[in-house]
Amino acid sequence: MNKRNWEQYKNSDDGKRVIAMFDPATVNFAEIYRFTETPAYPYNDDMIYAAEEWDCNIPDIDIEVHSREDYEKIIDEIEFHRVIQITNDGVITFEETALIKANDYRRKVSAIHFISLILYYRADFFKPLLYPAAFNIIQAACSKLGIELPAIPHGRDYRDYLAYYYDICIAFNDFQKEYGLTDAEFCACLYDYASTLGDEEQKVGIELPTPTNIWLTGASKEDIAAIERNGNADEMIWACNERTRRGDIVILYALAPHSCIHSIWRASASGLFNPFDYYQNRTIITNGVDIPHITNKELKSHPYFSLLPIVKKNMQGVSGVELSAKDYLELLTLIGEKGGDTAQLPNLAATIADYVTPDVKIEKDVEEKILIPLLTKLGYSEHDYTRQLTQKAGRRLKVIPDFVFCPGGKEHFQTAPFIIEAKYDMGTLREYSNAFAQALSYARIMRSDMMGICDKERLVIYDVSSGTAKQETPIFEQHWAVIYTDTSTLNRLVKLIGKETMLNKKGNV
Repeated sequence: MNKRNWEQYKNSDDGKRVIAMFDPATVNFAEIYRFTETPAYPYNDDMIYAAEEWDCNIPDIDIEVHSREDYEKIIDEIEFHRVIQITNDGVITFEETALIKANDYRRKVSAIHFISLILYYRADFFKPLLYPAAFNIIQAACSKLGIELPAIPHGRDYRDYLAYYYDICIAFNDFQKEYGLTDAEFCACLYDYASTLGDEEQKVGIELPTPTNIWLTGASKEDIAAIERNGNADEMIWACNERTRRGDIVILYALAPHSCIHSIWRASASGLFNPFDYYQNRTIITNGVDIPHITNKELKSHPYFSLLPIVKKNMQGVSGVELSAKDYLELLTLIGEKGGDTAQLPNLAATIADYVTPDVKIEKDVEEKILIPLLTKLGYSEHDYTRQLTQKAGRRLKVIPDFVFCPGGKEHFQTAPFIIEAKYDMGTLREYSNAFAQALSYARIMRSDMMGICDKERLVIYDVSSGTAKQETPIFEQHWAVIYTDTSTLNRLVKLIGKETMLNKKGNV
């Protein structure tokens, strides 16, 4: 963070206003919610505008700043109640309902913005964690400021996600201490100042990769009304399968009362995993194309689609169902028969069928059987990159990027224009997010202009010359099948990360 720029912001009228808004002595929940809410990421009305009506049964204990035990006691015991006024024939009564019970960790996770604000009142250690449906906004702000967030927990234990908030607060407090910020200044820095450091909506990588997966997902009556009202808006946040990747084809099925396949979209993000959202797996869909509606009744009477398991289940559990390439081709045929223009719809890569998939069982196989053969095609020999390069981070020798290209400098203090971190499988959004954060950390230490992450399925490249990048906007992302079978894709990679390109960049690192 640039201290001079921060001081200018802090002393500006806007800066003073936002800092005052987050003053723990006077903070107003509704005011903060309205300030941070955006049309794309709205809060639940019950959790915002009726905030003053909530009664929180927080255990009456002293919260020690670094006591995880005390915090875990809070998340185990806290409950949310609401008193509702009922008028019947002129008689007013009040009924108390338990909206979130003590053991309902999933609902507590989705209320972290409210719980964290309460804790912010109680102890200096805790910080507000806002944007309940968009943790990626906080991740982007932290990336700009240089705050290294801890890895998202594995598994599906919602209590673990609540505990993860404690670990995030440790990272927040370390940053606050490093720059000598008050609690209110830190909040203003994270939720307002960071947005001045670049355009959050800037698209670094405009071209979508060739689609390799097809997903069927559901849309409610309200969802469909919003889509039709906005005329297939450029982008929409949508629930998705956790393995959705950027470029994938997303088929929208309108639930009752429409009960039909409504439109076909593309995923413009590799999936957004939010540990603090009730629906944790989301993506961004774009380029929606209307098609002649194909009703559930038509699917059930069709000789091919009537045999699909999801159709047999009467489309129950439709969100995030994977379809095969043959399923999609059959759908295109049906759309054409109903008068639809299939030329407007996305197609799978024709060359993928020519790719012979290597036998990959572990991470080393990804490196040896997929990545290194590609590096040879890009002009590299084994002397042009170093594997498992140990770097000094602070007082420790711990940073070990998998592949460091054209390194230079002193031992343990080297720089490099490009690094790649290889994994066996980044199929889940959580694994992808953790791999991205790990690679970005390495790239910063190596002062790299470019970084890559890859697994058994695909290669993704980011421009990190500014010191940061948005997870959902790489400059290159493609399936190995396309990279190895499409000449134009390989030529693009040669220009982007080939040996000659990196040697030219080396002098600038």
